[in-house]
Amino acid sequence: MKQDTDTEIENKIHEDLSPTRNLTGFHLKIVTAIAITWSLFQLWYASPLPFLLDIGKLIDVPARAIHLAFGMGLCFLAYPALKSKRNSPINILDIFLALFSILATFYLVVEYEDLVYRQGILASVELFGLKITYELILGSIGILLLLEATRRAIGIPLVVIALIFLLFSI
Repeated sequence: MKQDTDTEIENKIHEDLSPTRNLTGFHLKIVTAIAITWSLFQLWYASPLPFLLDIGKLIDVPARAIHLAFGMGLCFLAYPALKSKRNSPINILDIFLALFSILATFYLVVEYEDLVYRQGILASVELFGLKITYELILGSIGILLLLEATRRAIGIPLVVIALIFLLFSI
């Protein structure tokens, strides 16, 4: 009898406090694998092994971008867009948002050296006679994705604070 009551209390706490999805099956395995891989990456990056073995050394900014890619990818997979959708499986939009957030952050990893040498000059491409600064577009989309991930995981108050600081920096 006491065990049933404890289980009911734990279920009630999870229902009220946890905004995460109730994942099962393949989706749970994917999210678990990503979380374990993220942990292994952090352990590798923090250990002396990359320097001892002379492989996998990363400087700070690309390492932070990889960290952000893991975090945002997991956020879009583990947190539904609405709290009422906690029991729904991961949908195609969440997979798209996770993949695009990973793409946006890995651009920084791949192009870091060029970004440093250009010293703030945005790269652009000419398309149909128009000069398009794709880095500005990619960065803006990345910020919007980060704000959405923040809203899902933490809530509106931190998004409002972040927006105030973004507006303050203009």
